[in-house]
Amino acid sequence: MRQAYDLQVEHCAFELHPGIPMEGQPVPWSPQRLAAARSQFEQVAAAEGLEYGARTHWYNSVPAHQAALWADQNGDGEAFRRAVYRAYFVDGLNIASTDVLVRLAEDAGLASSELRAALADGRFRGRVEEQFEFARAAEVTGVPAYVAGRYMMVGAQPYEVFQRLIDTAQAENDAQAPSPP
Repeated sequence: MRQAYDLQVEHCAFELHPGIPMEGQPVPWSPQRLAAARSQFEQVAAAEGLEYGARTHWYNSVPAHQAALWADQNGDGEAFRRAVYRAYFVDGLNIASTDVLVRLAEDAGLASSELRAALADGRFRGRVEEQFEFARAAEVTGVPAYVAGRYMMVGAQPYEVFQRLIDTAQAENDAQAPSPP
């Protein structure tokens, strides 16, 4: 997508399930609802060639958001985020765990001792809270959420849906751009 479009990607933290304890909790859904959600996710993931795992727990994402901001400043935040997504959605790991996040940082070639210190002193907590507030004000209701121009799309979607979102936003932006005299 980045090859086909000139995109500026900005990540914004959003807490989908506030109040989840650091050790996580089992997904509190009935077996039927859990099976339906898995089926829908599996269809989208399989159609796009994405790996996925059978998640049984929700984990607190606040430490992972803090670690991602740290990675943005100290190396490759994009690679780190991909590792966090894989750890959570494929491997079912607790992304609130400092040890898990440090291992992901090491695997991404980042200075893990510095990440451990940043998480311990909470230096990115304020920025994460600001991003949570921004997302709430923007009326984000789920993840992932994508914004292009004045349009928002929520949830994992096929590539063609992303294309329509970007094409629509770009066409609107081009129509509003002033033309030279």
